[in-house]
Amino acid sequence: MHPWLDLFGIIAYRVFFVFFDLTFWLVVGLVAFQYRRMQQDQLKMFGIPGPSLFRRVAAAAAIGAAGGVVGSFVLTFVGLPLNHLGLAYIWPVVIALMLVNLRFMCFAYAGGLVAVSNVLFGWPDVNVPQVIALVAALHVTESILIFVSGRYGAVPMILQKDDGRVVGAFTLQNFWPLPLVLLMAFVPETIAGMIKMPDWWPLLPMPDKPPVGDEWHYALVPVVAALGYGDIAVASTPAERRRQSAFHLALYSLALLGLAVLSARYAWLQFFAAVMSPLGHELLVQLDNRREMRGEPRFVPPERGVMVLDTVAATPASQAGLRPGDIILDLGGLGVDNTFELARAISFAPDAFDITVSRDGAVTRRRASFAGGERRLGVIPVPEGREQNYARLVGNRFGLLDWLRNRFRKSG
Repeated sequence: MHPWLDLFGIIAYRVFFVFFDLTFWLVVGLVAFQYRRMQQDQLKMFGIPGPSLFRRVAAAAAIGAAGGVVGSFVLTFVGLPLNHLGLAYIWPVVIALMLVNLRFMCFAYAGGLVAVSNVLFGWPDVNVPQVIALVAALHVTESILIFVSGRYGAVPMILQKDDGRVVGAFTLQNFWPLPLVLLMAFVPETIAGMIKMPDWWPLLPMPDKPPVGDEWHYALVPVVAALGYGDIAVASTPAERRRQSAFHLALYSLALLGLAVLSARYAWLQFFAAVMSPLGHELLVQLDNRREMRGEPRFVPPERGVMVLDTVAATPASQAGLRPGDIILDLGGLGVDNTFELARAISFAPDAFDITVSRDGAVTRRRASFAGGERRLGVIPVPEGREQNYARLVGNRFGLLDWLRNRFRKSG
């Protein structure tokens, strides 16, 4: 069998057994805590908790496991060993950046800063190509997870823009436990179960030479990690926004990975690789956010009908297949142009009724019915501008230090 197929099977097998590691379930607990907070935020704004917490966490664990297999394979393909990654240096920088601003809690920033310090000052003792390759491989994995997540993790919100308009939007947040298996280079006393790799492998060779007469061999070591994604959809639907983010992040990651591999051969490229890690990531974030916030809002009242911001699970609206951006033109034979008319149409509708919907310019008729006499359609409409509860985006920094400072002020 081809060595890569053998290797893929071994990685999948090892990832499966990470599920029996207590550390993995501690990470799952942290993921559950984050999704619980998202539920509470949606409950405060709309009075609806959103999808079940168990389903969200179970989906995150399943998608994270698939991502762990993909990420581990990418790391193994380039031959990235744990020996000189300098995680003991990177993690303190991650924590320090988190204190300044939560959005900087990312290996692209921390790993890049550690790599820049090594290039400029020779400290800390890390291998720059390997650090940058780790950042790239994790972001390749993240781009895939973002893409496959679809609308999963999208929370509707009412947002006031800088120009004062109140519009519908979505916060896009995902958290995934990531079971990985990484390479560890060693000189074996005996060799058993060895897979013969191609002559060109690894792309990132060990910087140290093995003892005379020996050569490096590699073992797969389980590691538990986590990935998170945060974004906002204002001018796009959640699915469109995710596709854009995933595509741009994949381009950044693959370019960074290629630069990391080249810098292992040409030392003068290491500075550019180290700088590209944080600056490239920040440029990507700023350009994507600017494009989204300056675009025309997607979820605003239409000229005719009532636009759907989101639907509630297990209600007539979700069972009829309504989704964000659909425009309800008619319900039960009564035309609707605002939420008051929609409520009136719901009260007069029979138990089984038709909904006329416009989606991307195409008008269709959908069948729906109330269960048990309950008059609840299950639609969250876009805001009409009279809402009292809404969120505002602010440009001020926010980190753990700011949070602690605010807590002490309140308690005082």
